[in-house]
Amino acid sequence: MSIEAIRGYSQRELEQFKTVCNLLLSRTYIVRMTYQPDKGLISNPNYLFLMTHKQEVADYLALLDWTLLHDDFNGYFYVRNTDEANRCSLNKTATAIVLALRMIYDENQDRAGLEHDVICTVRDVLEKVVTDYAILPTRPNMDEVKRALTIMENHSVVQRIEGRLNQTSCKFAIMPTILSVVPSDKLDAIVRTLRKEDDDEEVEEDIVD
Repeated sequence: MSIEAIRGYSQRELEQFKTVCNLLLSRTYIVRMTYQPDKGLISNPNYLFLMTHKQEVADYLALLDWTLLHDDFNGYFYVRNTDEANRCSLNKTATAIVLALRMIYDENQDRAGLEHDVICTVRDVLEKVVTDYAILPTRPNMDEVKRALTIMENHSVVQRIEGRLNQTSCKFAIMPTILSVVPSDKLDAIVRTLRKEDDDEEVEEDIVD
């Protein structure tokens, strides 16, 4: 482990090292660029720190059974627990919204920004969930939508640009981190599972009636 390098950090470097490790453990992802109010896209200092000190961070996190991964092309670092612990569990509505985010990202990837982000609105997501792909039979209420998108925002999967997440007009960026949240080889299988659950629920309701 690069323990000697960590011991040689300045106080400022040590504080940023702690910040970066805590962010990775709590938010999973650290992206290259981040949206800031009134500034737009700016370079993320935590990403720049990781670019310089990724070996020390990787060695430290390995002691806690976490693996540091880097998608250099799309511009993000992320961690994965070797024991599959600390996974974020999503309910059905949140899962459907995450799938919609991935679908929107895929459809607009050729028009993605320089940082491989895709801009959309909450309305776009709801249309994808209910109308375009019929992942859910009915539109979820806006409180559920806000909760799901807040989880995604807290994990750097989406970044809000303007508006509130419980408003259909809210504009946000889907970050390239969505590619590892929902791998392409699992996308269709998850959609089929959600649709099957809806069909089963409809059958049960018919029997009760």
